[in-house]
Amino acid sequence: MKGTKQSVFGFDWRDGRGMEARRTMKHAARGFWVGFAMASFLGGVAIARESNRAAKDARDKETTGATVIEDVTLISPERKAPLEHATVVIREGKIAEIRTKLAVGPQAKRIDGRGKFLIPGLIDTHVHAGDLTPLDDDGSDAHPELVQALRAQVPRAFLAFGFTTVVDLNPYGDALQQLNAAPIHPKFFHCGPGVRVPGGYTALRPPKDAEAAKRMNLVYDKALAKDWPANLDPKEFAPELAVERAAADGSICVKTFVEPGFGGVFHWPVPSAETLAAIRAEATKRGLVLVVHATGVEGWRAAMDAHADVIAHGLWHWPGDRRETAPTPEAQEVVHAAARTGIYVQPTMQVVYGDESIFDRSILDDPRLGKSLPRSVIAYLKSDEGKKAWQATADQYKGAILKIFGTPPMDPAQAMALGPARVMATTRLLQADGGKLLFGSDTPSGGGIGNPFGLNERMELERWFEAGVPLAQILRAVTRDNAVAFGIARDRGTIEVGKRADLLLLGADPLKTIRAYDAIERIFVGGREVKPDGLLPVN
Repeated sequence: MKGTKQSVFGFDWRDGRGMEARRTMKHAARGFWVGFAMASFLGGVAIARESNRAAKDARDKETTGATVIEDVTLISPERKAPLEHATVVIREGKIAEIRTKLAVGPQAKRIDGRGKFLIPGLIDTHVHAGDLTPLDDDGSDAHPELVQALRAQVPRAFLAFGFTTVVDLNPYGDALQQLNAAPIHPKFFHCGPGVRVPGGYTALRPPKDAEAAKRMNLVYDKALAKDWPANLDPKEFAPELAVERAAADGSICVKTFVEPGFGGVFHWPVPSAETLAAIRAEATKRGLVLVVHATGVEGWRAAMDAHADVIAHGLWHWPGDRRETAPTPEAQEVVHAAARTGIYVQPTMQVVYGDESIFDRSILDDPRLGKSLPRSVIAYLKSDEGKKAWQATADQYKGAILKIFGTPPMDPAQAMALGPARVMATTRLLQADGGKLLFGSDTPSGGGIGNPFGLNERMELERWFEAGVPLAQILRAVTRDNAVAFGIARDRGTIEVGKRADLLLLGADPLKTIRAYDAIERIFVGGREVKPDGLLPVN
């Protein structure tokens, strides 16, 4: 058909057959596109359903076996503000996910966080977990069952008051190994045996041989050579070797002591500037934090001159009238210098307040003590046998008070109140200067019943609040700042994905009240949930 326009199908669109074919094709095309659209829609629905099902399966898989805290207010120091209505997923001991909207699978363990506050587990970077205070030596010898009961409660007491990480600055023997063997316990870090000079604080008795001296971790100081024990080779006790001994068992820090005698009560030798510099150099070489015990202006100056990282006590000893509690110009200048240099300071105020228990035993009636000490230990402390030991200690303190203040004898309660007033004043001054405060409690301290495990930390928090430290700063100091200062922030100190799930669920807001630390409802240790009631002493 020459000259005729045909379609590819062989029809002329202008004749009848072509028009009919065109209508047929048009209807077919319309039907095709309608069918295609319907198929696409239905297929899309099916795909969407499949995608949703896959997402749900993935969520279910992600939260299966997980613990999920829902709709909680998350408060963590690295955040500028609390995260409200947060959902936190804990899996395999770590924080796996943090969101404000998260669907949770049916296999997860769900915890309702409405009206609750989630914070990091607390950190105390100054404890002595192997010290059996408040038991006296005679009581410990006569009652091994009390020793056993107290030792079993130590790790539980820390946890009961929210402390999931502690640093022992001078561990005793195998105490930490025993504590780490407990069924549930905080993470224990340590500084190894403290470095000390013969005849100095904590090294008053000469060692019988070289092995005993190494266990004490004595250091040879040329400035004190005349008092060096004749049976010890100085070469074996060089500062570098002392730091090596401290680092031998995986320590994260090293501690030494610049304590000339608590404001003149005693007269003890202290490490020279040269020895402190050598300890500093070796600690730096090994990546260890250098902690210096110091309670007076001499020790604080020595710690700063040695470029120590942490001063392990507040300031409450300085020259002048012992009855005066206001810091002298000399004491003020030392505090200002600490703020300027940026050295960390652990005020340890409750240690000094705890000394008041030498003459005031009202702590034995504090209901919170039942979370810290077994009933059998409390009963012993209240017994005639326990009172006898207490009276012996009180008599020693009365003798010291008479020696310091002379006659007429000063009222013991008034004398014991001087130290607390001094350390409170210098802590307030350091805080006002912008000094770097770290939370350390020196639990349980020595010599009395006023600093029991766990409860001592809680009372130290209270002292910080009394000193005017803002609540947000208190929380930061007892979590992130401690973790950063001691080099353990990689897996703790804040609530972040990938970090260890050491957490506290509180019934009150710690940014609004210090009493929030009395409202611990749940404790998580490496993701394991522990109820506070489950941490009470086994009696």
